Amino acid sequence: MKGLAVRRICFKGDLSLTGLPYGSTLGPGRWHLPAAPGLPVVYAASSRALAQLEKRVHANGVAPVKQALIRLELPAGAVILYALDDLDLKSPRWRTDEGYTQGIGVDWLQSSASLGLWVPSVVEPQERNLLINPAHPQYTSITVVTETVNFEFDPRLF
Repeated sequence: MKGLAVRRICFKGDLSLTGLPYGSTLGPGRWHLPAAPGLPVVYAASSRALAQLEKRVHANGVAPVKQALIRLELPAGAVILYALDDLDLKSPRWRTDEGYTQGIGVDWLQSSASLGLWVPSVVEPQERNLLINPAHPQYTSITVVTETVNFEFDPRLF
């Protein structure tokens, strides 16, 4: 039985559970620091549209190539927290202060309290991204489904 499903657009080179967190080891993100050894993270979006919007924001005006759209199916009963409620993310600083959100993300990853953490999207605060902790015991229960092998963005986005 499957539980929650989220979407991710990523380089199609390695779409395995092992390969998905690779990008988080290369540089900092809104909710993580690569300098935190052993704490990779996988970012996913609540919808296909949000996955495209998030990828567009980070592409610096250049359409990414060799991308795939994948669906991550989390196991039924997966432990998921909500940053706004469970971590008391009430300060408006989360939109402008990456150090603040990186600290929250690193603390959450270190705690291994849940497989996922819903966080608001900076691009569209009413939408949610899911941070997924590869070190959590439930991580290996995630199913990766490739929805589009050669994902192409609408050129009007760039």
